[in-house]
Amino acid sequence: MQVVGRLTKVLTLILSVVLIGVLGGVQTASATGTSGVIASYNGGTIDLSQGWGTASVCAVTSTGTSCFVSQANYQAWLTSELALGALGVELAPSGNCSTGFKLFSHINYGGTELVLFAQSSWINLSAYSFSDVLSSYKVGACAVGMTAGPNGSGAVYPGATSPGSDVTTLGAWNDRVQSVYII
Repeated sequence: MQVVGRLTKVLTLILSVVLIGVLGGVQTASATGTSGVIASYNGGTIDLSQGWGTASVCAVTSTGTSCFVSQANYQAWLTSELALGALGVELAPSGNCSTGFKLFSHINYGGTELVLFAQSSWINLSAYSFSDVLSSYKVGACAVGMTAGPNGSGAVYPGATSPGSDVTTLGAWNDRVQSVYII
């Protein structure tokens, strides 16, 4: 049964890449083991564990990661994908998480922005060059958990993590978060 599930995921990823390519969108990206996440960016790819280059926003969905040079480019991509219905299931896999968890590298929602839509597993921020750099965040439609260690280990962040929470500065937790979980 696991083989069928894996085959289904591979076929879904291939179909997504083909459909997005045909529709003129960006290609999806995938995780690459220990080296990090390979994201689509400006017609090519970048390994986010090695840095973001000139990207300022990256979006992580269940089908891959896409990065953008500006917030405007990200918003245009998000709007087109939602309008086409191409990411409807991936952006809201449980049917109730319609907005992503937005993480920012500076206080007051400044710096680079990582938007997470993927649910139900610990996300190690080191794969996105975001470990120990989180300084502010906006929780989307689903609650989140954050810890000071990889894979949900270490101290648990005690601040606001319920849906709709906005935190402009993490105080003593600034630059400490290493993994997150979208519930």
